[in-house]
Amino acid sequence: MKRLLVSLLTVLLASTSLMAQKVWDRYAWEGTLDGKISIRLAIEVNDVGIVAGSICYYKAKNAKPILLVGDYNENAYIFLSEYLPDGTITGNISIQVKKGLPVGTWTDPKTEKEYKFQGMRKIAFPAGYGGKLTPENPGNIGQYYGYSIYNTVQKCYLGGHFNFRGAGKNKIHFDATNVPRNIAEGKSEKGRPAVLNGNYFVYNDVNECGYGFEVYFYPQFMVARNTTDFETFGCFGMGATLGGVYIKKKQ
Repeated sequence: MKRLLVSLLTVLLASTSLMAQKVWDRYAWEGTLDGKISIRLAIEVNDVGIVAGSICYYKAKNAKPILLVGDYNENAYIFLSEYLPDGTITGNISIQVKKGLPVGTWTDPKTEKEYKFQGMRKIAFPAGYGGKLTPENPGNIGQYYGYSIYNTVQKCYLGGHFNFRGAGKNKIHFDATNVPRNIAEGKSEKGRPAVLNGNYFVYNDVNECGYGFEVYFYPQFMVARNTTDFETFGCFGMGATLGGVYIKKKQ
């Protein structure tokens, strides 16, 4: 009975997620970090709470937009990380939008130094900063996605990756490792690949330990989210999971 209820919930979550995924809000601002570093920031939010866009330090030499991806939660907080093309995280952003303007901080993951958003003002949404949340065509899903972030305790870069391989029409096998804290490792079972529904799949009972997650694919990245409660995180130990943002690195 419990497995049947999980299966029914999975179908409901999948259908709900796929009916959504439309951009419902857009923000674009200019201002500074601590009154010193000029920035231009533009993001879009979709119906499943995924946020993506770009940030540009437009007065820097050879300035160009950097990819931002993150989440919008029920308390109207937006959490974003900026990603280089190789998946390295170079900054973390935590903001609330108040009266149409961002209030919060940008943090350097290596030094942990925080910079406040100051003097922010609304601007027209700049060309080339949006469009990151177009659902990926299943035929364009990559073979390898990954990211890395500096760990201030270990004094080195740690991260995670997903490898995918085809397993028939709209089916893929995966193996994954994620090391933000403790090591989380999982893979699809032989004979039980992940089943794609558009740009989405959900996979339960990873490693036969009750943990489940879902994935949304977009042209530049994928987002993995936990679908089971904290008790199942013991599958890996110390609260580690496969959840996170992974940048497409190999088609």
